[in-house]
Amino acid sequence: MPSSDTANIAAPAQYRAPGTHGASAQRYTPTAVVLHWLLAAMVLVQFAWGWWMQTIPKVPVGVRADAFNWHKSVGLTILALALLRLLWRLTHQPPPLPVMPAWQRRAARSNHALLYAAIILMPVIGYLGSVFSGYPVKYFGITLPAWGAKNETLKDFMSSAHLVLSWVIAGGVLLHVAAVAKHLSEGGNIVRRIWLRGSTRP
Repeated sequence: MPSSDTANIAAPAQYRAPGTHGASAQRYTPTAVVLHWLLAAMVLVQFAWGWWMQTIPKVPVGVRADAFNWHKSVGLTILALALLRLLWRLTHQPPPLPVMPAWQRRAARSNHALLYAAIILMPVIGYLGSVFSGYPVKYFGITLPAWGAKNETLKDFMSSAHLVLSWVIAGGVLLHVAAVAKHLSEGGNIVRRIWLRGSTRP
């Protein structure tokens, strides 16, 4: 969440923006909160798993293949949840940001948009890389229909893009966490917006 160099001023508790659909004026909906933390946990685990599985020896084949198939399955699940989270965000007004400089608002929104885009593109590119690798794509043991042919050039391109996006996500998450830490150090309460319980008072 973004931080503020100004006083911690939030919108009045009685304010409710149009399109909130029952959300508290200063709190995300329970669905948004659950999706946020579920996606956060899955992305962190997926990031660590993705780097770890590269260290698995290619022999025996089964161990490495199972690790990669699990990574692909979790990635496709993240894609589905991220699309659901985006749909929910577009149809449910989020709580207003506290008063802060305009550049901080732009930075916060830009970083959120970057994370949404990267988290959605990452599994799509990973899936395409698997398709062009010539190996079957499995979703928790279920082999998905094959529609593409093996193409080393496209596979290498997707692998490179997948790697770049992993660092984009890491950078976006670190910036997100740094903003939260800064806001907390200033006595802000913006983090409460993304908790299921707790006081909504400024």
